[in-house]
Amino acid sequence: MIALADVAVVVSDAKASAAWWQKNLGFSEFIVGGTGHAILVAPPGDRFVLHLCEGFAPAETGNTGIAFLTDEIDRLIARMVRGGVTFPEPVKAESWGKIAKFADPDGNIFWLIEAPTAMVRETLRSRAPVPKRAAPKRRARPRKR
Repeated sequence: MIALADVAVVVSDAKASAAWWQKNLGFSEFIVGGTGHAILVAPPGDRFVLHLCEGFAPAETGNTGIAFLTDEIDRLIARMVRGGVTFPEPVKAESWGKIAKFADPDGNIFWLIEAPTAMVRETLRSRAPVPKRAAPKRRARPRKR
């Protein structure tokens, strides 16, 4: 069996980064192992988590390719701006909604994508399909003579 554990984002200070995510996006924080090695953040109840990885790799600032869906992009952006979050590009309106990019304190860039409420809810419920396994083939037993 295999499961996606987390998505690592290199940061300079994992504890400070976790506080930033909590303050600006309302994320929950939890620690794996009790020693503080793995500090994780995620939207409350979400199935994906960000591992705020400090000290294991050099910073690779820029576009992470990590996107978040919201049905309240204007309200969320206003909250983030009040918290001092920077947006390296202005919000862009598309025919299907709006898109924005924001930076964390270490320069990692994340995406915000506006989507209808139904799509955001469906995304929260979605899971990758589990392939059906064929029943194991039974080996023929040798006949007793």
